[in-house]
Amino acid sequence: METLPWWKVMASLDKAFADFLKSHRGNQSYAALARTLGISESTLYRLINREQSATLRGVEAILQRLQMSPADVFGEETFRKRDRRG
Repeated sequence: METLPWWKVMASLDKAFADFLKSHRGNQSYAALARTLGISESTLYRLINREQSATLRGVEAILQRLQMSPADVFGEETFRKRDRRG
């Protein structure tokens, strides 16, 4: 199994989180969703447009407000332990 460079992994996670926020937004305004998430409209805009990366603490806070888990955003595969070959 090939290991991706860290910057590709981060880009992939940023995209997954942005896609999640876009789909969760639906027809809501940025203001309405930002209030629900407990962040500013400008931060929400930057996250959705991948102009800003969320911190782990920020992702956790947003998911707690939505009563969701990281697996709901990033998928179960992200959280499975990889085989260690030694």
